[in-house]
Amino acid sequence: MKPKIVYQNILPPRGFVAIMLFGHIFARKEYEPISERTINHELIHAAQARECHGWTLFYIRYLYQWMRVGFKYRQIPFEQEAYDHDHDLNYLENRTPFQWKIYR
Repeated sequence: MKPKIVYQNILPPRGFVAIMLFGHIFARKEYEPISERTINHELIHAAQARECHGWTLFYIRYLYQWMRVGFKYRQIPFEQEAYDHDHDLNYLENRTPFQWKIYR
């Protein structure tokens, strides 16, 4: 199932294409339509959020991980998993739960 995609110019910040917030993808208008790869990347985050028992706990853990790695976005375990597998559009069908933990 594809999430709702909202195109606008506020979220995400410039330099990013899209962000998943509480199950909806917010994408910058200049990237409309976003690629299947970008959608897949964001859907990987949705799977991670389910494993964290919801979006609020996912965002708390995400923020903690971001601080833990010295605010280096690409070193956040959630992002590492998503970037490593966003090109594989079948990844979520075969993904092992908690796969992001191998990046810690």
